[in-house]
Amino acid sequence: MDAQFISYISVILPIKWDGEVFYGINSEQRQSLAPGCWVEVSFGKRTLQAVVRRILEWKDLPYHNLEIKSIGKVLEKSPVSAREIRFWNTVAGYYLCSVGEVFKAAYPILTLRQQEVASHRKPEDILLSVKDIVDDITLSAAQQKAYEQIKEHLESKTVLLEGVTGSGKTEIYIKLIDECMAEGKDALYLVPEIAMSNQLTQRLKNHFGQRLLCYHSGISMATKKLIRQVLTFKGTEECQKKPVVVLGTRSSVFLPFENLGLTIVDEEHDQSYKQEDPSPRYNGRDAALLLAQMHGAKVLLGSATPSFESLYNFYTRKFARVLLTEKYFQAPPPEVTVIDTLWTRRSRQMKGSFSQQLLNMIEKTIAEKKQVLVFRSIRSYSPVVECSSCGEALKCPHCNVPLSYHRYDNTLRCHYCEYKAPYSPVCPSCKEEALQLRGAGTEKIEEELRELFPNASVARYDADIAKSKKDSEKVLSDFASGKTDILVGTQMTSKGFDFKGLALVAVIQADTILSQQDFRADEKAMQLFIQLLGRSGRRREQGKLVIQTNQKNHPVIKELLSLYSPDKADGAMMAERSMYCFPPFVRLINIILRDKNYHRLETSASSLANVLKSSRAFCAMEVSGPFTPRLEKLRDEYQLCISVKFAKDARLAQNKAQLKKVIDLVKLPVQVILDVDPS
Repeated sequence: MDAQFISYISVILPIKWDGEVFYGINSEQRQSLAPGCWVEVSFGKRTLQAVVRRILEWKDLPYHNLEIKSIGKVLEKSPVSAREIRFWNTVAGYYLCSVGEVFKAAYPILTLRQQEVASHRKPEDILLSVKDIVDDITLSAAQQKAYEQIKEHLESKTVLLEGVTGSGKTEIYIKLIDECMAEGKDALYLVPEIAMSNQLTQRLKNHFGQRLLCYHSGISMATKKLIRQVLTFKGTEECQKKPVVVLGTRSSVFLPFENLGLTIVDEEHDQSYKQEDPSPRYNGRDAALLLAQMHGAKVLLGSATPSFESLYNFYTRKFARVLLTEKYFQAPPPEVTVIDTLWTRRSRQMKGSFSQQLLNMIEKTIAEKKQVLVFRSIRSYSPVVECSSCGEALKCPHCNVPLSYHRYDNTLRCHYCEYKAPYSPVCPSCKEEALQLRGAGTEKIEEELRELFPNASVARYDADIAKSKKDSEKVLSDFASGKTDILVGTQMTSKGFDFKGLALVAVIQADTILSQQDFRADEKAMQLFIQLLGRSGRRREQGKLVIQTNQKNHPVIKELLSLYSPDKADGAMMAERSMYCFPPFVRLINIILRDKNYHRLETSASSLANVLKSSRAFCAMEVSGPFTPRLEKLRDEYQLCISVKFAKDARLAQNKAQLKKVIDLVKLPVQVILDVDPS
């Protein structure tokens, strides 16, 4: 026992570490420390901020033969609550990662090399300046009926609000938040992307004023810190009676709520809720359900195209479902037109990327002073650059994917690792000046439309435009105000936007969407088409969706055309998932192995697969692989995948934990990533 220490602490470090780390504390430090307090510690060559997990005596240490360091100092920061730590542990257990990785996601800036940020605003100033709001939301008859049904079920179940786009789900959300805050409780309003948050902010600000706190990766660290202070601020009794609503993206689930009463997850089906990298690879919707459960808070999920997971939870009676099938402005059902591009090419009715039929519809729409959205799922000018002499297609030197050509800065780019190189028409393989641009991305579509409609105002909204907040806001505001006739966009334009003048949405080269190799591909395609369908006809007029495709008889297209029987529309796809044992009927875990040496990776993957297939430590329905994922190589690392399916029964948590133990015991010389519930 070291005489300088009176007690010891176990801490949570913001690193990938499953074991406990112990430090010694003196008598003065012991008086000011409790679980949840912040301390500065040395770990290896790094100085980190850590959170006290527990305090213990020398006799309670799991080992006594190693030297234990002292902490650096006790930090004056608001303690992390026991409920927060319990939430971290729950997320870590579910997603098979360390609690330290969840801690790092909750508090991303934790190294002391970076200065603490401070805001000129104080939490008490925000809370005391908040005025009481007036409950001034007027609902239509259809909204009122849906609202009453939601209220009826919310006390006992999570509610899935399946409302067609333009039906006015937001008004119902606001009314429910008002009631939550009237009870003195905070509300969390989740959206999948920053672009949706930005669009909603002003609308909600007009209603909630300073009660609205916006939280996402685009705000400053000072603002993030201030929001945390507001949520944990004790202060006066008057401040405690001032509840707030947080509008945020998935990371908002890690905010230190102390009095959460309602959680709303809008566009709950959206894949952007899933964190792909780094760990924890959590789904914001599902994490929000765990958080609400810990707080005893009510949960409402909203979507025009619910995820199969949520529909399954409804069918198994875990969720209640409320339908809102009537648009707020009572617009007639939308019109869907499918154009067979195989036939139009043969009959020479194509002009670049556009069929003559679609061009006629665009021209008519513009002549009527209405607007058009042209959707293309790929940004860039050309997604493929190929040599006409040797046939070589240029690929990223770090990822096994084609390089895209961007004309605006004359570069070749990888959309996965952001590798960039200047474009030259000379082929790097055969040295002939024979490189040709294949295919059309949003940039080329925009150029074609400017040539086809020289008198129209054409703009583009994709990730390249969104890099600039100023450009992004201008493009969206110009289209919303009617200054722009035609907007070319990617998936970013399909989510939540309300453009009152938009009458026609056209999907170009839909085969890119329909040909994805993924068990969720058809579900995602259907959701995307329905979301796009909902962007038009937002007022009293009929919306129109045009799909140009080589696959007019694709199952998704057929189901889309019979859309207006929702249960029938998702029935065939759900039945197929059940038949082949895919989520939501089973729990799927992907084990991704990465290494720069392919031979070592292949050997390791085969070895692990053999161990898992023969292991009796857990009970899996199926272990398959190793197989090559869609991206064989990413950022200079090769990838192989093993998938494990578990039954959704009482043994699930135990089976998952045992799976992780088996993998850890194998001790492979390659990187191993566990992805629970892959998107």
